[in-house]
Amino acid sequence: RVRGSWWPVAQAAVASAIAWLVAHRLLGHPQPFFAPIAAAISLSTSRIQRSRRIVQMVGGVLLGIAIGEALASALGTSTVALGAIVFATMGAALLSGVGFFSEGMMFANQAAASAILVVTLHRRGTGAERAVDVLVGGAVAFAIGVVLFPAEPMSLLRDAERAVLRTLADRLTESVALLRSGEPPDSEWTLRAGSDIHQQLAALARARATAHANVRIAPRRWHLRAVVDAENRRTARLDLLANAVLGLIRAAGFQASARRPVPSELEQQIAALALAIGGLSAAGQPWAPELLDEVGRVAAEAIGHSPVDDATPGPVLASILRATATDLVELIGSDR
Repeated sequence: RVRGSWWPVAQAAVASAIAWLVAHRLLGHPQPFFAPIAAAISLSTSRIQRSRRIVQMVGGVLLGIAIGEALASALGTSTVALGAIVFATMGAALLSGVGFFSEGMMFANQAAASAILVVTLHRRGTGAERAVDVLVGGAVAFAIGVVLFPAEPMSLLRDAERAVLRTLADRLTESVALLRSGEPPDSEWTLRAGSDIHQQLAALARARATAHANVRIAPRRWHLRAVVDAENRRTARLDLLANAVLGLIRAAGFQASARRPVPSELEQQIAALALAIGGLSAAGQPWAPELLDEVGRVAAEAIGHSPVDDATPGPVLASILRATATDLVELIGSDR
């Protein structure tokens, strides 16, 4: 994670320096601190959703400057005035935060922080200058992070997909170990497994949104639009697979908690499915035909497993296993 963040960090550092240079040297602003701040925070340490962060950052800071300047002139810069101005600014941010401005806390936080800086460093007649500084910082961040060096959308999608598959494989492997141990899991095990999976799915959703935006905003990525849209549609199937795996994990936890034995054949099929998903997560993409054939074979065996009647241990587990295998076939189907 740290190694992959050095390039975004370098971009943020360069953007901050250029924003300061433009605002200070070219525009002649004596203390254009909003310019490098806007550039650094907009780009940050991540390649994900940069265009959205830039707009949220610039919009929030402009709102904070406008309200801070207006109310500081009317209320002054006392402690009580500061609290009132922050309250008014965050309230305005909440009321005006529609669309993607309402996603996350960047918009409201930057509005409040900017209003605080305006009040505590108050100098008359600097509101317009500070607004220009923010626009300079946002423009430099957009030029560097979106136009010149946009994130590689296919890399983002595939990295996020591998992380989801790796987590699914790990949690299934834990489920098999749990079933074989004959011991009940601790009360938080299922919740932890579900939290891990949902965390990776959220990261995948952010990667999909970034890839979708990049091929429409960044000129250097326009030629990838059709490819990225197709990959986006395919990775959407991971939600279905993950939900099926979550059901399998819950069923395995229930069987283990109830100390109900599960047929060894069923355990082996879950283990084989975990190994197949793990193989997909470890392999480079596009996946090799041999790997896809092996994963397809494992899934077909699970799907073709003879139905388990209610008198046999693990009927629910077997049914969910077949559903999971079916979703896995759907995921790899477009690559075969």
